This record gives sequence, structure tokens and C-alpha cells, in this order.
Amino acid sequence: MELVHQVLITIIIAEVLSYLVISTNMSLRERLARKGISVYPFMYLIDLGKMPKFKVKPKFSNVLSLLLLVFGIANFVFLLYIFYQTLLPYVVMLIKGLVIGAQLSSPFIPIVPGITVSINQFIYIILALSIGVALHEIFHAFAAYLNGWRVESWGIGLFLIFPLAYVRPSEEDYKKSSIKSKAIVLSAGVLANTILFLIAMALMPVAFASIQTAVVIISVERNVTAPAFKAGIPYPSIIVSINNSKVSSIDDLRNMLMKYRNNSVTYVIGIMKAKIVGDVVKPVSNISYYIVHKPKGRWRLGIIITELPLATTSPLTIALARFLYWFYIVNISLAVINAAPLYITDGGKLISEVLSRVKLNVLNHLVQGLTAVFVAIFLLIGLMRFI
Repeated sequence: MELVHQVLITIIIAEVLSYLVISTNMSLRERLARKGISVYPFMYLIDLGKMPKFKVKPKFSNVLSLLLLVFGIANFVFLLYIFYQTLLPYVVMLIKGLVIGAQLSSPFIPIVPGITVSINQFIYIILALSIGVALHEIFHAFAAYLNGWRVESWGIGLFLIFPLAYVRPSEEDYKKSSIKSKAIVLSAGVLANTILFLIAMALMPVAFASIQTAVVIISVERNVTAPAFKAGIPYPSIIVSINNSKVSSIDDLRNMLMKYRNNSVTYVIGIMKAKIVGDVVKPVSNISYYIVHKPKGRWRLGIIITELPLATTSPLTIALARFLYWFYIVNISLAVINAAPLYITDGGKLISEVLSRVKLNVLNHLVQGLTAVFVAIFLLIGLMRFI
């Protein structure tokens, strides 16, 4: 078992043990409660008390509320479209796979450090997630104040090793408010994450433009029929060129290989032996050329590749680009998942409110129940790919 997995298991065991100790010690539980600390299995919450109020001039309140309503609902519809456009084809494939025994696939990959993402990448994920969930909840609070709701408390927390944030609007204000007010408040958090991923998407091309990357062979299929293995291509190594055409990206390589995917062809591939240091690659030799013969009907060379920054790139530039990448991924994920009808999400609550008003509770439970079941199944399938 790798060290990272040992650390994760230790953290989870510590959380469970601390919950058992605190839950059986009334005096300790009361002392923590007075400090605003609540402990649950795998989760800690710290209540920060009353949230500072947002001061908005009355003449702007109605305008801001209208903007939040229009953009919030439009954003919800757009994200629901993305969610089901992604989910439904996999549902069809799942049903076919269960019937004919085909391999199952998933549109979701759960974040498990050391398994589905590296520890280096996980640091960026935690930072992006902290900002994303904090602004998500701040937008909820802002929308609540605009609509005259009281926000009784706000706080932060930890679920396993993932950061949390929350606001608690007045339950009384929520129940007596109109469907319009509820739509504004519930859609505001999702709108925040959409704004954040759009900002990241706009900045990413600028950040990545200054990073010089290389196509790196990280493994070669050890099979006597694999063209790369027969040619003796080393790894890790950098692909510099194919038939005198420069290879700067995976897209370059894919386009070159696709030209002759159905034909027999001989490639002259320029290779530099390399060393992978952390998340960058460093050439350690001059260019050597390898003759690789690809037979007709086979377009794969039998190599596993990735694209990594060269070690000459500034570490700060790489860090900024990676943060923006994960900031984009985390916030679009938060936006789509929170818009989805999954009972506990903003989308689930909003759809429940709408369908209950038109007395379609059965449809509400059918949609949300089936969606929750399929999401759980696909998360499990996505995780099983890495175990």
C-alpha cells in the first residue's frame, strides 16, 4: 500500500474514532457545541455565527434580484441540458452493457487522491474547491439578503479531506417566501460557479500559451507484435518528430498517425530519452531516430503517452496554469452537479418546489430518484477503472 493511501486511511479512521469519542462524551460534546463545532461521521462543521450583512441600496435591490432570476434560471436550464446530454447516452450504454455483457463506462470520475488524481494535482483541487464552495455559499447569502431573508449562521467544515462551506437562511423565511424568491436564492450559488469557470476558461489560453510542452512516452506495450516494441523505442522519452514533421502536442501526433491509419507505413521517429521529475519532463540525451513499421489495418504504435511541460518552463507559470485548469474543472463540476435534480442539491430543491406547486410529486421523486441511482452507479464504475 502506498504512503498516500496509508495517510488517507489514517485520516478516515481518526475521524471515525473522534466521532465515537465525542458522541459518547456528553460534556465534551456540549463544550464543542458552545464553540460552534459539530462532529459527525467523516465530517466536521464549525459555525462562524451571524454572517455580515450585504448592504445594497433599495433602488438597486430589485434590479439585482431580477438579474439573478433571469441569469440564474437560464443558467440552470443550460446546466441541466449539459447534465442530461452527458448522462443519458451512458444510461443507454449501461443498459446495453448489462443485456449483452459489453464493457461498462462512466461519464464521472470521483476524485480520490493517489488513485484517480496525483497528490500534486490534488493540492490544486483543494485550493480550487475551497474558493468555489465559499463563493457558492456567499452568493446564496447575498441573494437571501436581497430577498429579505434572514441568514441565521454561516460556517466552514471538512468532509473526509474535502473543504465545505455553508449558510443557513431562516427556515421560516424560506417556507413563507414565494417560488420566485426561492428560485433566486437557490440558483445564485450555481450561478457563482458558472461565473468562476467562465473566468478560468477565459484565462487558461493565456496561461498555457507560455508553457512549452512535450509529448512523452511513459510506457511501451511489451508485445512482439507492437510496432514500438519491435523498433526498440525507449521510455520515458520525448517524441520530437515523425518523418521530419515536428511533434509539439498530442494532437500533432494523432493527426500524423490518422493519415495512415488503414495503410502499411514506415515511420522515422525522432526520440530523446527523458527523465520525468515531478510533473515536468527533462531531456537527457540527443535525438536518436527509430524506424517503426506499422502494418496495414493497425494504426496504434503500442505506446502510452502524455503531454508534460518541459523542465525549462518557470515553475510559477506551470503552477498558475494547473490551478486555472483545476479551477475550471472544479467549478464546472460544482455548477453541473448542483443544478442536477439530486434531492440535496440546489437543483433538486428547486425542482421539488416547482413540481410540488403543480402537484407532480410522483414525477419529482421518479426523476430525482432515478437520477440519483444512475449517478451513484456511474461514480462506482468510474472508481472501479482505477482499482
